[in-house]
Amino acid sequence: MGKFLVLAKVQLRALLASFRVGGSRKKAVSGWTALALMAALCLFISGSYSFPLGGQLAAAGCLELLLLMMSAMAVIAGLMFTAFAAQGVVFGGRDADLMLSMPVSAFSVMLAKLTTLYVENLVFCAFLVLPAGAAWLWFGGGGGALFVLRLLIGTFFLAMLPTALSLAAGFLLSWLGGRLANRKAVSLLLYALVMAAVFYLAVKVNIALSSLAAGTMGTAVEGAFTGWGVPFLLFQRGVCGDWETLVMFCLLSLAPVLLAVWLFSKNYQQVLTGLRSHGKRPAYRLGRLRASGRRKALLRKEAARYFGTPIYLFNTGIGLIMLVIAGIAAAVMGGGLREQLALARLDGFPLLMLAAAAIGFLLSTVAITGSSVSLEGENLWIIKEAPVSAREVLDGKAVFQMLLTVPCLLVCALGLVWGLKMSLAEGAVLLLFALAFAGFTALMGLTVNLLFPKLDAVNDMVVVKQSAAAMLSTFGGMIGALACGGAVWALTDVVGELPALAGCAAVLLLACGLLLRWLHIRGAERFMELL
Repeated sequence: MGKFLVLAKVQLRALLASFRVGGSRKKAVSGWTALALMAALCLFISGSYSFPLGGQLAAAGCLELLLLMMSAMAVIAGLMFTAFAAQGVVFGGRDADLMLSMPVSAFSVMLAKLTTLYVENLVFCAFLVLPAGAAWLWFGGGGGALFVLRLLIGTFFLAMLPTALSLAAGFLLSWLGGRLANRKAVSLLLYALVMAAVFYLAVKVNIALSSLAAGTMGTAVEGAFTGWGVPFLLFQRGVCGDWETLVMFCLLSLAPVLLAVWLFSKNYQQVLTGLRSHGKRPAYRLGRLRASGRRKALLRKEAARYFGTPIYLFNTGIGLIMLVIAGIAAAVMGGGLREQLALARLDGFPLLMLAAAAIGFLLSTVAITGSSVSLEGENLWIIKEAPVSAREVLDGKAVFQMLLTVPCLLVCALGLVWGLKMSLAEGAVLLLFALAFAGFTALMGLTVNLLFPKLDAVNDMVVVKQSAAAMLSTFGGMIGALACGGAVWALTDVVGELPALAGCAAVLLLACGLLLRWLHIRGAERFMELL
């Protein structure tokens, strides 16, 4: 037990070090700070979602379903963020050989590595589910101190569900990606399948929420969780007062994790050796290279890295996909979109503010430039020695994000304008705001990445998912979206909704100008100073 605790402590320190904001001292402190930012974001999202939903459920007499839905959302969020991390942490870590050469069992080594995934999942589950428990008490769910105790116990074991699922997904990605010839294409396909599974779970939860809007609660919602959602039903019933069910849930959550660790640890060294083997590669063929300008070559280089790095593509591309989906859905719904807002009790808010906040939130997840400098890694010297200036390199990274974002953004903005029946002036201002916010997020992410680069990451997953620059660029965009929404809300009564949003767009354009000036002067110098 003592050896396992030491190994787990080392793995957790490595996790915190990957979160560091910069510098070589106090890595754990900066890691805890980044982890706290993640927890605060989860807390805010869950709090702003749980209390409005809890009010509707309490009015319908089905408040207990709040815990059912929020626990499912917590597991989905944890799976989305750690499914790919398992590939690098458990099955791709560079320290595996060193750890297995020490006088410790393979079971302890693997369990210690899995502890890092569990800690991340615990953060998601705790700060997404606990606000739902607070909403339960606020709306009269009852239970008092015993309910809080059951909720804490249930949440502790709930985090084991996405941990077990992430372990299985990580093994599948590593095994197939290492054995098949076209690894990039296979990896992209596998990542797409994992994300499709996550979206499937999200759709199941959305079906349950649709039954709320339709007024068919109770058995209709629980029916949506039949089969795949049995663990969440056990969690909800156990936390709401059934101690026997809670114990059953805890055992069912713990058993898959221990069983998987035991099975893998029996041949852990052989598993790692097999995963590192490569399939037959295609033969290289001579071909003629086409000449192109420097800027076009930089854009091709960015595109090759983006579409050739699955974790990079899927982590930052979800927002682009959601922009397109939101625009098409809004256009198809047409006048029904206002009815949906009325059902969600959002019809009293300014429509421009809601549309702008939704676009801003989705754009904040497209943090491509937040990782682009760090992904240069040990090959940074190549581009620094190339016959291009640092200014052109940085411009290419920002322009590449805009080239991907603008078409998706146009679909979303035009769809919202059509669905919400906005006037021509409202549509023009909304589009101007969206483009300004897209430019701001691209330049802000690049600035943050230059200030807090992560050039020594063991793999791309650490850069894209765990580095301080990637997290700060995403959180910064979300904070910017909230600030713009709050400003429009506050100024609507003073100057009107349209001038308020136009003012926010003007401020964002000014911020873009300042960031661009900094990047061209101090940012270019900073880029050349990186090692």
